Amino acid sequence: MENSWQNHEVNILVVDDDEGIVEILDDYLRELGYRVVCAANGVEALERLDEKDFDLLLTDINMPKMNGMELVERIKTREKAPTTIMITAYASIQSAVDALKCGVYDYLTKPFVLDEVKNAVSRALEKHFLQRENVNLKEMMALYRASEVISSRFVFKEVLEVLFDSVAYFTQTDFIALYLDDSGGIEADSDFRLCRRKLFCRLPTADRYLLNLLPKRFPAVVAEKYFLCSSSRIFSKNDASLSGLFKDDSNRFNYESIMTFSLKANNRLTGFLVLVSLSPEIVFTDRLRRLLYMLVSKAAGAIENTRLYDNLQRQYVETVESFALALETKDSYTHGHSRQVACYAALIARKLDFSSEKLAALQQAAILHDIGKIGVSDTILNLSRPLTEGEFQEIREHPRKGRDILAPISSLATVTAVVYHHHEHWNGKGYPAGLSGFDIPLMARIIAVADAFDAMTSQRPYRLPLSLDEALAELRNGAGRQFDPELVAVFLKHKDEIELMLSNRPLSVQPSGGKNYSCPAAPSAHNLSETISCD
Repeated sequence: MENSWQNHEVNILVVDDDEGIVEILDDYLRELGYRVVCAANGVEALERLDEKDFDLLLTDINMPKMNGMELVERIKTREKAPTTIMITAYASIQSAVDALKCGVYDYLTKPFVLDEVKNAVSRALEKHFLQRENVNLKEMMALYRASEVISSRFVFKEVLEVLFDSVAYFTQTDFIALYLDDSGGIEADSDFRLCRRKLFCRLPTADRYLLNLLPKRFPAVVAEKYFLCSSSRIFSKNDASLSGLFKDDSNRFNYESIMTFSLKANNRLTGFLVLVSLSPEIVFTDRLRRLLYMLVSKAAGAIENTRLYDNLQRQYVETVESFALALETKDSYTHGHSRQVACYAALIARKLDFSSEKLAALQQAAILHDIGKIGVSDTILNLSRPLTEGEFQEIREHPRKGRDILAPISSLATVTAVVYHHHEHWNGKGYPAGLSGFDIPLMARIIAVADAFDAMTSQRPYRLPLSLDEALAELRNGAGRQFDPELVAVFLKHKDEIELMLSNRPLSVQPSGGKNYSCPAAPSAHNLSETISCD
């Protein structure tokens, strides 16, 4: 049966302070077709191991400067540690046990028979290469699983997160940067902008400027020259071809190795990935480059798909928002309501320290909160009198219809829940689900306050708007029943800001109380029983 290493160049390191033993082993192993390097002690052996990788180590135990046991301890944690055979003239059961505990594969005693050396070397190499193939298989399977995870994602940020974490895990790289074509694939020869970068090591504060050495943008011609002319590429330390690429006037950017991958999807170059090693311990290899190519190729397709998906989602959202705003223009009394609700909701959210992402979602929900009224009869929406109970029941369907309109847009899942629940009451007597208290989504509770306030301070065909003080008093009375009392308290604390927002509204009406406010009208507010309604 063919040995698993026969198609490989085998490198063996022989370590012994006995020059005669070293000479015999060197000549014999070379006759067997192996490549041999020799060292006189453990210190020299470590130097040789730093210079190249070895498949097999034959080492004496008792040597000056560093003995064989200490040498084995020092190298066993290396990523590409050789398989070890220990050679000694002072064999004992205990020394053999100690050697095996250190990870030594086999044990030979002096004087040895060369056939015994041959057989021991053969067994050790068989084990070494089988183990290497097993590691390679595990790496390939892990990369395959990572690539499948990437392919299953439809959210751009999730794809990038999995890609960066997977690449960092397999390469131990210090820094990753992703550049994508600036036009999103619409224009040819567009610039490539920095989309995301991440540092995976600790840098002294004085060296953090290194993060900015890669430009924020590459012209297409520069990207083609350095990164897109081949599918993947490795630049060694101080590669002359990279001179002038980095903005480093002090010449302190001492990278150890750079590896790049071009991203290609649908027969079009869409970007490139840059990996930077700042550590001498991590030098990118061709083997690693080939392994990662599968993962990066999958990522390129996934990134392109998510960008297309995001564009479709964005177009759908823009269409729905246009419908929502168009709905308001059908009636001068509803014009501007959604945007005004978004302003009041944002005021509350900022006081609650919402992140920019959550604040954006809340404002989007405010714009879309009445989108379901597209499915309500125009006759009912444009009535110049308060609604009857039957008409009000039809109005009550608009949160459900709004949810159904938004449901196909997966990126609006949070917004959809807010639209559906923005008429729930704190005491559970709202609609459509009858939720109460903290079971109502926070954003829906915020919009409930903002929506009611704008409705009360807006003019209707059948009534004048309430004054600022009257509207705030109604909110205070509704706290704990219709509204979240904590949110009402937050809103009430900022009367000056609210008054400024009222004064900046686009349409002028005369609220009761004699003071002029500039305010958009809102959808009809229907006072049924003690409910402050903003339908």
